[in-house]
Amino acid sequence: MAHILEQPTAPASAESSGEFEYGYRSSHVPTDELITDAHGNPINVTDAMLDKRRAAEIKTSTPHLAFYSPRIPGNTGSAIRLCAVTGTILHLIEPLGFNLRDTKLRRAGLDYHDMAHVVLHESFEDMVESMPNSRIIAFTAYAKKQYTEVQYKPTDILLFGPEPGNIPDPMDIFFGPHVAEQVRLPMLPARRSLNLTNTASIAVYEAWRQLGFAGGQ
Repeated sequence: MAHILEQPTAPASAESSGEFEYGYRSSHVPTDELITDAHGNPINVTDAMLDKRRAAEIKTSTPHLAFYSPRIPGNTGSAIRLCAVTGTILHLIEPLGFNLRDTKLRRAGLDYHDMAHVVLHESFEDMVESMPNSRIIAFTAYAKKQYTEVQYKPTDILLFGPEPGNIPDPMDIFFGPHVAEQVRLPMLPARRSLNLTNTASIAVYEAWRQLGFAGGQ
């Protein structure tokens, strides 16, 4: 599992000898700085993220998760929380539709050490190059195969596109040469879509189930 930074060991209000547990902030820290070092000092959000080279080396118990150009901060924040509790690594592919310091993003998932599970890529090609041994499985409503028909591996990358209604689906990527499989989740007729992170949660837990919930309890 990709646990890189220390788990907090005290309530958010706790203070010991003037120092704050990792992930919490002291009262003098501005409200847009919620990521801190071991002494409660704020650090840059991107500095708290996982290096892409390190992400390729870590052995995980679940496939990796990738959001291509996510647009809604709350969805990405919830995905970060999902990855924190399952040991999944989340790859965010630019351009993003929000600032990483967005309040909704922080509330949903960035308040603490969970940023240790996140990798930021400047492009889809950058992710492909940094994860050369991974099979990419794209989740799209245009696929014919259901997501349960795939045998998942921890080295896989589950790829999801931007939320509907914001920008066109990147079909050139989802059906491009670097994608090994296209799969979908079944829905009732005439329904548009599931929420992005709800869909990702279903996919991650199905993959983890197939892998025996390794590392879970």
